[in-house]
Amino acid sequence: MSNVLSVILSALLAAPAPAPTPVPDPDALERALQALPARPTIAEVQEAVVRRLALGPRSARRLLARARAAAALPSVQGEYDQTIDRDYQLDQAAGTADALTQDLGAGRGARVRATWDLGRLIFNPDELRAARAALDAAAERERVLVAVTQLYFERQQLLLEIALLPARDGQEAIGRRVRVAEIEAVLTGLTGLRF
Repeated sequence: MSNVLSVILSALLAAPAPAPTPVPDPDALERALQALPARPTIAEVQEAVVRRLALGPRSARRLLARARAAAALPSVQGEYDQTIDRDYQLDQAAGTADALTQDLGAGRGARVRATWDLGRLIFNPDELRAARAALDAAAERERVLVAVTQLYFERQQLLLEIALLPARDGQEAIGRRVRVAEIEAVLTGLTGLRF
């Protein structure tokens, strides 16, 4: 057992330490930061995703207001009737010829009924559903904002790495470029903005 442990320790001690990532020159870092794309800003990105996904707080307030207003509106029912009457009369008077007469009658009627459920003005269960939907929308808004913000700054970091830190190999260089393109595509899809 101690032989195995000593072999593992010697292998770990003999393994070369990974090369430290070079620290960029502060002036070069400042120039790279200035060269980052200025538009869209993180505020524009966050505003665009909320607007595009209709997750803003105004949408939730409108939903609650509609639920309250719906209780004041009546329930309306309408009916339309059309009747056709046909009446035949046979006149058989003595000494005269029999006479068959036909009487056609038609009637139309329309009714509209409006009813109010005044109890719903005090408590409307639709308000609870609207409030729950507003909470769900707020939670989804926060989740999406966090994800979009993380993607935005991951893109910024990758752009700085591309500008300042040479890739160890071609695969890393390609991987950085592809990841930037992927992030930009996702952000464009979520916000409608161009990157």
